[in-house]
Amino acid sequence: QVVFGSTLLSSYMISPRFCHRFVGYVEEEACHTYTKIIDTIETAPEGSELASWRTEKAPAIAVGYWELGENGTVLDLMYAVRADEAEHRDVNHVATGLKLGQTNPYNDPEMKVSMALRKYVQDVMSRG
Repeated sequence: QVVFGSTLLSSYMISPRFCHRFVGYVEEEACHTYTKIIDTIETAPEGSELASWRTEKAPAIAVGYWELGENGTVLDLMYAVRADEAEHRDVNHVATGLKLGQTNPYNDPEMKVSMALRKYVQDVMSRG
C-alpha cells in the first residue's frame, strides 16, 4: 500500500486528471463487481448460503453507516455500497474535465448529491 500510495501521490502531482480518470475506472469496475454480487445473491438457489443474504440482517456497523434501517439486509448493503461506488465513479470522471478554478458540481454545500444518494438507497430498500 505504501508503494501504491506513493506512486499515486507522485502521479497526482504530475497529472491530477490522469489520476481522477484512473480512480473513476477503478470505481466503475467496482460497480460492475457489486452488480454481479447483487445478481448472484438475487438468483441464488433457495436454501443456499448466498440466498440467505437476501434476508440476513446487515452488520450493525453497516446499518448505522449506510442508514439501512433496522431491517437492512446484506443485499440492501450491497445496493448501498454499489450506489456509493457509482457516486465516486461519477465524481472522479467529472473532475477530469474541470478547468483550473472551476467548481466541481458535486461540491454541493447543501448536500443535494448526498441527499439524492440517500433517497436512491431508501428507494432500493423499499422495493417490494
